[in-house]
Amino acid sequence: MRDVLRRSSGGEIAGAVLIVLASIALLIGAFAAGAGSDYGMLGVIVAFVAGITGLGVHIAGREARLRRDGH
Repeated sequence: MRDVLRRSSGGEIAGAVLIVLASIALLIGAFAAGAGSDYGMLGVIVAFVAGITGLGVHIAGREARLRRDGH
């Protein structure tokens, strides 16, 4: 695990953390929306957008690291 964190950039780590948090929020929002809450559906949409943003940050960080390392 330390090896993965050592060779990962800050953007990759931040993107992965954002994806995990968005996944948890997506599950909570889905259960709330299933229970009939209007705010639950808003939570689902926001969590989905946050997850896609996290994926973009992760990929951008990885591409930047690979360019810096010359791969």
